[in-house]
Amino acid sequence: MYIEELEGAEPLPSFIVGSIVSPSDVERMLSSRAISVVIDTQKGLDVERDAREQGGVDLASFASGLRSKFSDKQIRLARVAIQETRPSVRDLLSAARERGAFHLDAAGTAVERVMSEAMTNAGAMIAVAKLKEKDEGTFLHSLAVSALMITFGRNLGLSEEAVRLLGLGGLVHDLGKMVLPTDLLRKPGKLTAEEVDVIRTHPARGHDLVKQIEDMPQAVLDICLYHHEKFDGTGYPHGLAGSAIPRVARITAICDVYDALTTVRPYKRAWSQAEAIETMSHSHGHFDPELLKAFISKMVINGTIH
Repeated sequence: MYIEELEGAEPLPSFIVGSIVSPSDVERMLSSRAISVVIDTQKGLDVERDAREQGGVDLASFASGLRSKFSDKQIRLARVAIQETRPSVRDLLSAARERGAFHLDAAGTAVERVMSEAMTNAGAMIAVAKLKEKDEGTFLHSLAVSALMITFGRNLGLSEEAVRLLGLGGLVHDLGKMVLPTDLLRKPGKLTAEEVDVIRTHPARGHDLVKQIEDMPQAVLDICLYHHEKFDGTGYPHGLAGSAIPRVARITAICDVYDALTTVRPYKRAWSQAEAIETMSHSHGHFDPELLKAFISKMVINGTIH
């Protein structure tokens, strides 16, 4: 099998992507406590592909699914909002990648647009952002996590300023990946243990980027640095547990993994909402249990997101 990605897990094994060639590879993968594993059947030798599957994701089916849940107007407005944020988010990402800088104005512009759209059309915006082509994956993931956090924050009854900081933090939570070596991020084979260690530096790198701005709110810094911590203390970079993890980072962990699991990629279907929530609910130790219950009741059961 060819492993494309480990979802909702720490990259503990000596690889993140690559071919599984031995039982020891499987054992190392299991030890990572991954929530799910994405297998690219076009690259692996584990299955004989049916000719009907060669096209990958069925875009017509995806579009039909959107129309079954949202009106044409909602879908159109969501797409317009995503298009309008694209220049700002690309500016944000390119400033980090090319200059090691944090462009606060671009981030603020994008968050204000997401907050506005999320007031009345959050579900459609989050759903439309689920289809992530490879060249748009980082942009749309950042946008979707921001929209999820804004919506969740409002459902938790937080002030609009606190919600804005959640949205900003969600937008920049993975910014540190932009300053990792490009050849490492695109490496087609297995990563060495040393390379995995470099990948695991992205929270600290993102934190360092964002703190360049004087008086940057602590909530945004905490989201960047601690969003890979786990409630049971097995996360990184500091192995914090329980309430020692800032609440904003515990919120981010839920929204980050939910978007990863429900995303449509060129090489895999999205998990259904029910599949994602069931898996997250049974991933004991990953998430703050009270916040996860609130996410399920206030975001899923009441139909805010689909």
